[in-house]
Amino acid sequence: MSAPYKDLLDITDLLRECASQCLSYSHPFTPSHDDAAQPDSVDDLTRDLDGLLTVTSLKNTGDAKAAATSDTSHELLATRGSNTVAPVDLRDAMSALELGDKRMDCCEIPIKPLNTIDAKEKKDYTKMYDDLITHPPRIAPKNLSDGTTSSPVIKSDNASSEVTHVAKSPCPSLLPYWNTLSLSADSSTCLLPLLLLQFTALEAYIGTNSGGSNASETLFCMLWCHEGVLVDMAQRLDIWAEFNDGGKTIANSGPDVELTVAQWALFASTLGIVRIAEAVRSIVRDADIYEEEDFGVEWDWGEMKLCHQEEVDKVNDLNTEDPTRSDFGFNAEGRLVDRVWDVAISKLEEYKSSNSSVDRETIEAIVLLLRSHQSFYLTIQLLYNVNEGNVVKFSELAKKFSRETVALFKSLQSCLANVAKHDLLASDGQLCTVGLLSSPDKNEECSLFLGASFDPFVNRRLLGNAPIRKARFNPINSVINSMSILVSELEWAVCDVLLNADTFGRLTRMLSNNSLRGCGGAVPTIPKSDAEAYSQVGINVLSRSLMLLNLYFDDKLLGQYDFVDIIGQNMVQLAAAPGAMVESIGWIVRLSKPLYDTLKALCFDRHRERSFTESVLIPAFGSLQVEAAAVDEMFREANDLDPATTPYATNYVIMQTLRLMERHVGLGIELGLYPHWYDLSQAFWYRDYLLTALVNVHGAMERVRIERKLMEHQMKLEQEEEEKKYAHEHSCTSKKGGSKKKKGKKSRALSTLTTSSPRDRESLTIEAISMISPESFEDRIDFTVKSVHRYVCRGMVRLIAALHQAKLLKEPPTTMTLFTSEKRRFEKRFEVFSMLPHPSRLTFEEYKMGSDFSAVNREDLIASVKECFRAGKASVDRLLEVILPSDTEVTSSMTEQRKDDDLYISIRREEIMALAKSSHIGNSNRWWICRRIIIISL
Repeated sequence: MSAPYKDLLDITDLLRECASQCLSYSHPFTPSHDDAAQPDSVDDLTRDLDGLLTVTSLKNTGDAKAAATSDTSHELLATRGSNTVAPVDLRDAMSALELGDKRMDCCEIPIKPLNTIDAKEKKDYTKMYDDLITHPPRIAPKNLSDGTTSSPVIKSDNASSEVTHVAKSPCPSLLPYWNTLSLSADSSTCLLPLLLLQFTALEAYIGTNSGGSNASETLFCMLWCHEGVLVDMAQRLDIWAEFNDGGKTIANSGPDVELTVAQWALFASTLGIVRIAEAVRSIVRDADIYEEEDFGVEWDWGEMKLCHQEEVDKVNDLNTEDPTRSDFGFNAEGRLVDRVWDVAISKLEEYKSSNSSVDRETIEAIVLLLRSHQSFYLTIQLLYNVNEGNVVKFSELAKKFSRETVALFKSLQSCLANVAKHDLLASDGQLCTVGLLSSPDKNEECSLFLGASFDPFVNRRLLGNAPIRKARFNPINSVINSMSILVSELEWAVCDVLLNADTFGRLTRMLSNNSLRGCGGAVPTIPKSDAEAYSQVGINVLSRSLMLLNLYFDDKLLGQYDFVDIIGQNMVQLAAAPGAMVESIGWIVRLSKPLYDTLKALCFDRHRERSFTESVLIPAFGSLQVEAAAVDEMFREANDLDPATTPYATNYVIMQTLRLMERHVGLGIELGLYPHWYDLSQAFWYRDYLLTALVNVHGAMERVRIERKLMEHQMKLEQEEEEKKYAHEHSCTSKKGGSKKKKGKKSRALSTLTTSSPRDRESLTIEAISMISPESFEDRIDFTVKSVHRYVCRGMVRLIAALHQAKLLKEPPTTMTLFTSEKRRFEKRFEVFSMLPHPSRLTFEEYKMGSDFSAVNREDLIASVKECFRAGKASVDRLLEVILPSDTEVTSSMTEQRKDDDLYISIRREEIMALAKSSHIGNSNRWWICRRIIIISL
């Protein structure tokens, strides 16, 4: 055989040759836009490039014909769809390199699905891939006709040794499926499974438990979502003509009508998915909370423009069915997709109402899906476009749309229960479907339809040899539940904060509560059988990004409150700071940045919050303490006060510092950074110290506040007495010739006022200082919770010591001190606190002294443990008395009792009951069993 025909004997050589150039050619696999038949000169090479691709040996053919065939085949594979070759840049050249694994991007992909490989084949992994027939990844389509257009189903498996079959086209065209869409659930090209696949890909991208899937693993693989395909769909549907006609120009029945309605529904769903993904990506990247790695630049739609600049005015003039949406401030693209949703939904509704024989449940499911997309998009756009003038209005509207979206998802779940389901699975990057259609052939055709729509191996130009994508696809019920939780978070984690957080203390508590509800530690590994029962952990990055973006804008906190005034009110509330200090604008402005950063940290997940605290917040508060001491000194000198006067600024800063330190240690415990009992002993001991200091500082500041309130009340009473006395004397001197009897009455009235006033003043004073504001009551609940935590930490330290003395705990391994020491571990663990002047960092010697109970009788130690948990249980009982179930009618005032669903309290009844269980160990049977074991071990 002559050399010119060597490459033609094996199709994989041709495909590999093409793969090395696939990044520099615009469309190496796709035919031209003209769907005409292929040139006749390649009949001996291919039977049908649009269908079953075969290569026949050229041993019996002439040299001239073989040479012509060779030249034509190379031209088809290299220049199809383009007459020019794009220049190769550095990124393209790097992306074309092969780094070993043949499944890497830009390299060969095995034809045989990986989920069909048996265990015997998997033993020799390398040899298996060397023997498999492979093909390179396809280039992303530029329009609907890109790719091969006939059915890729194999008609026969009988092949000679000289013929190589490609079981499935590397790049099936979307155009045949576009022209055969159906609204019937029994059709192999039913639209509903495709829309559910798109929705599943969106959830895998933005869902909380998506496993870290990014856009290139999910939506970029959805070929309908590419810009060229969307533009092609818009042109084929002639959307501007439909907009001008109101979107209701359809006939009553007929296959063409059904196809048109299905095409509009697919276009609306695809465009909506893209717009939602773009909006989420913009929000996360603008928030810049160090979690945008899944929303980075690896796949950038850019600004997908379906309308040119001259058509922007047309979009802005579009009338929506809801006139209030014209005030939402959407750009042209946002108005366009909103109008597309309206038109598609109206066509579906009209088609369903005008035809009695249609599949109503399937159409209803499609309508619900489109409406949920539209409502969700409106929610996030409203929260993304708030400003000082519309923050309240937009937050209320977003809350309304959020609830509407959750209701739509619930209705969609009920509707899908009666429709044939197609569960989507992803095995090693391969998409599989489990269909319930009437016949296996239709199931196979539906799988081919979805497989042509979602290609996990589509080439990514800028990622190079990145590992193959393995998107996590959840069952559709789990997808809907995940999205429902995400949307509901927008209400309580964003809207409620914007509408109700009117003070700094309340805002801090609300953000802290939201952070504690989610953003938990590492997600535990769970068996696949329990995956359905697993509930998500953490608030979604979308909600936290929106909260951070709306935390401070238009030079105001939440766009509504002057930050300086809010901080001054908080200083008066907590530290009883005098008005002259609060009016010192320079000091309050200096407080603003560190306190804003504490709020910002609460919008991070817990891992990043802890890192942010170590690197930014603690050093900032170390400097702030020094400045606070200088402010107190200047205040005393300016007002000629005694040096022993309460340092208001220092107390306030130290309280905020202690809150920060205690949360930092608590996050370390929850994140599992103290894995063993000897590590937990150190963490609980240090946290006990911080909680004790925090409660004591708050108690001292509360006493100062009461004393100041008492002094102000006494001064007010004395001033009122002076005014009354002056008024009485003035009235007596102004009346001439008054009788002695009247003078006597006045004298007795004055005598009564002056002699009986001390007791009256005392009762009035007690009544005045006992009256607290609702926010003070909320602070008391918060510090009661911290007292419970303190008792639990102290009890755990002593319980660990008792168990260790009884030799019921495993000793630390000797390897733990092989390269370090316990002292060094302690010092490094709390090294960050050395940057703070107050409180000073505790040393390892202090820990050993404070946790060494070897000199304490074991019975006494057990009794002290029991006493700690009993004290915690008593505080829990007090909390349960003031925090009532949400369905209970509260007859007391807001300064005596609160409901469980109150937004301003720092703990819920469910959390209180969890604390009660941990504090109830002193009275439980398990504790007595533990106690008996300790006694027996004596």
